[in-house]
Amino acid sequence: MSRGTRGEEIFKTVLQVLAILMLAGICAMVLHKGYADVGALAKAHAGEGFWKALGRYLLRNPAG
Repeated sequence: MSRGTRGEEIFKTVLQVLAILMLAGICAMVLHKGYADVGALAKAHAGEGFWKALGRYLLRNPAG
C-alpha cells in the first residue's frame, strides 16, 4: 500500500474539517427551525392545548 504525500494528508484533513463544520451547520439549522416551530405553537396554543397541537404538528408534518 502506498503512502500519500504530506500535502495529500493535509488536504484530506482540511476536507474532513470542512465536512464537520458543514454538518454542524446543518444540525444548527434543523434545531433552529424546530425551536422556531415549537415557539410559534406555544404562542398560538397556550396551556394544555399546546401538547395536543404539538402532537398534531408532529403527526401531520413528519418531513418538517
